[in-house]
Amino acid sequence: MAEVRDIVTAALRELGVLASGEVATADEANSGLEELNRLVDQWAGERLLIYRVTRTTWTISATQNYTVGTGGTVNVARPVYLDHVNFIDTSTNPDTEYKLTPLTDDAWAAIAQKALTGTLPTNWHYNPTFPLGTLSLWPVPTSSTLQGALYAPQQVSEFASLDEVISLPPGYRRMLVKNLARDLAPSYDRPVHPELKEEAIESKATVKRNNHRLSDLSFDAAVLGGSGFFDIYTGR
Repeated sequence: MAEVRDIVTAALRELGVLASGEVATADEANSGLEELNRLVDQWAGERLLIYRVTRTTWTISATQNYTVGTGGTVNVARPVYLDHVNFIDTSTNPDTEYKLTPLTDDAWAAIAQKALTGTLPTNWHYNPTFPLGTLSLWPVPTSSTLQGALYAPQQVSEFASLDEVISLPPGYRRMLVKNLARDLAPSYDRPVHPELKEEAIESKATVKRNNHRLSDLSFDAAVLGGSGFFDIYTGR
């Protein structure tokens, strides 16, 4: 593990701003922290730079829309996108979790009766509004025994101070140092050497490979003739 200050110092040494053993000034360190947080903020939108998916539950009431984000109905850091949304029927023992089908923006817009009610929901749509996202369930569920289960990528949080200890999976420290050095170069009128540029790219690629997650391949049953199955031997 390392402190944020160590990442900033290493990046400045990559650029030759600091010599070995030399300590960054307060201005240099604080500028490095600000640039590092700008990087982290940008990477929040790159799915393969996010290493964890969290499962968060909430109570489903007889309403369609739920806010998602810090302080919202689903109290998590506001995600840019969602992996899955399910509902949990608590009337069974044990509870039973069911998968909901996501709707694209076009599919959501095409629903004529958005206020249609039903005992259980079948679909979900996520609008990444700001500062809180908006999650909509359809049809509007009327059952009183439901909970929602939201699976959302949780990005690396911005760092509060130079003394904060960084605890991240393998590969992140090098990625932070190399990419921070590249981004700090213009501030110190330093050229970005081809080696540094290549190392910054390669370190991100390594983290993305590590964060790649397998997913199930699925098809709409209508595409497969309504049965949901396709025989590669008969072509039917």
